[in-house]
Amino acid sequence: MRILIMDDELPALNLLTDTVRGIVPQAEIVSLRKYNQFNELEEKKDIDIAFFDIELGRNSGIKLALELKSIAPNCNIIFVTAYSQYAVESFATRPSGYVMKPFTEDEIRRELEDLRYPVMTLNGVAEKLKLVTFGVFKVFDKNGEIFNFTRTLSKEVLAYLVDQAGFPVTSKDIAKDVLEEPVFDDRVSKRVSKIVNLLIDDLNNAGFHDVIIKQNRHLQINKDAVDCDLYRTLDGDVEALNSFHGEYMLEYSWAEFSDLIEEIA
Repeated sequence: MRILIMDDELPALNLLTDTVRGIVPQAEIVSLRKYNQFNELEEKKDIDIAFFDIELGRNSGIKLALELKSIAPNCNIIFVTAYSQYAVESFATRPSGYVMKPFTEDEIRRELEDLRYPVMTLNGVAEKLKLVTFGVFKVFDKNGEIFNFTRTLSKEVLAYLVDQAGFPVTSKDIAKDVLEEPVFDDRVSKRVSKIVNLLIDDLNNAGFHDVIIKQNRHLQINKDAVDCDLYRTLDGDVEALNSFHGEYMLEYSWAEFSDLIEEIA
């Protein structure tokens, strides 16, 4: 988790920095007072949460927030200010929160626990990728919206790995079962590699860096990094089991006779 804090008054900056560090000690925190420091800051796209005072000397915290959002659209903006009159204007940034000074630790904690774009729980556990396998296969991003894949086949490869439930598979397995290629030659190998790389890029760009385990020419799903109805059902989750009505990844022929589904049925 990477957090930016901006306030032009040093005591206020130090107080907020210490408060945030006390709540999320594992986070990387960048504290800035001036616009030129913000302008020179590298890797703005990796900022997950940004706390802005609204009046930053001659600069506007709202303006800086909009600038940051253009680079990191899913960054959570939290305004911490002594001025209530900017609340409506701040809506242009789609902020996650608006806290009035003087703030309390509990107020900052509540904002971090209820982010518009969840990135990490306060105990340092990364937000999991949500997967639905009962019915048609669905994947949801951190905003709770349908995940957009660069390629449809990348989504199917993810579904295939989910169906394998952590069992390692090879490119040849993917070519045979997903692409239905009868011969595994160089052309097919390169095609599989491209699809897999696009899948990993899609997940990484969305902040899900540990969903796919790639090792020794094998791929597998990291079951601990996903919230999946199938896996919860197999673990005895009654609510997940009740959502199963005999249909599983309907759009994929290779999933029709899954051993895992036979266990549930």
